[in-house]
Amino acid sequence: MSFFDRQIPILGHKCQEKIEKAKVFVGGVGGLGCIVSEMLVRVGIEKLYIADFDSVSQTNIHRQFLYTEQDIGKPKNLTAKAKLESIGTHCQVEAFGLIDENFELPYVDVVVDCFDNKHSKNLLSRLACQNHTYFVHAGVFGYFGQIATLKDKKLEEIFSFGEQKNYIIPQTVGIVASLQAMETIKLICSFQSNLLNKILSIDLLNYSLDTITLND
Repeated sequence: MSFFDRQIPILGHKCQEKIEKAKVFVGGVGGLGCIVSEMLVRVGIEKLYIADFDSVSQTNIHRQFLYTEQDIGKPKNLTAKAKLESIGTHCQVEAFGLIDENFELPYVDVVVDCFDNKHSKNLLSRLACQNHTYFVHAGVFGYFGQIATLKDKKLEEIFSFGEQKNYIIPQTVGIVASLQAMETIKLICSFQSNLLNKILSIDLLNYSLDTITLND
């Protein structure tokens, strides 16, 4: 019996084989990053890189599902690494702190943007673009979220972010992060129904989803 017997009939053996050889970089292990990272570990990826320089605070607990009150004050990257490694020994997890323009992005199949500020998002996008790697962006605010996949395009060419207090509810984070993790699996397995050069806009207040195709 395998860890993955319940998902292989859905994804297929070839997809599962690709997943088990996949390497993913997740920028930020806050609300989105906790869920995306955990889902990728649970689905069976070989190697996960996570990056975060922040520490766990009391206001994080309601939406950052890897952490509890006992983790307040601890560094997110090392705390998340320990929690993720406890889920399954099949996945190697490597943690980084602050990344900058000189950061050498490891070879990965997909870069996932779970950062919560425009500087880090744009920086990670540039690094992914330099490496010609799929870049799965997501952002959340209130009842609303968006997901987009880029390759050889910079995020700052598509979106103009303003800095604002990020008020959020855990339901929005959970749904958007789940879709972001699903998009990552679709890219790893070469599913045609992905969000490459598209923006998926999500409104949980009115239960609406809209897809916009980006111009080349």
